[in-house]
Amino acid sequence: MSSQIDGNYRTFLVSTGYTGGLAGATTGGITAYLAVVIQSDGTITPANAANLNYGVGVLQEDVPAGYYGRVKLWGGAGTYMAAISGTAITPGTAYSIITGGYVGTATAGSYTASLLALQSSANVTNGAIVEFANINA
Repeated sequence: MSSQIDGNYRTFLVSTGYTGGLAGATTGGITAYLAVVIQSDGTITPANAANLNYGVGVLQEDVPAGYYGRVKLWGGAGTYMAAISGTAITPGTAYSIITGGYVGTATAGSYTASLLALQSSANVTNGAIVEFANINA
């Protein structure tokens, strides 16, 4: 039986079936600040725009496959730090979760815009961290 979570965070196991993402981890893992989705076995992997699923929330730290990590759940109070994917970010503009759990510009096949940028970033490197508000909460 599961228990009710009354806070903004929950701990999940990172899937051992996901082998990408985390530099230096021999078994794979998920990098901090990517949106994650729950798999049918209860583990998490990065959210994927292809299945129109922006996930359950944002992973808060680098976590190797097979280990537990803390996720800030969508709908929780406050703002979200999230990794961007090769896109310059403009404050006040809505963005989506795209392939790999990154935040980027909504395109055909991506989930509808769900995050509002609160700061700018001219850094278009995958993984740059930017603050967002959840506009679907």
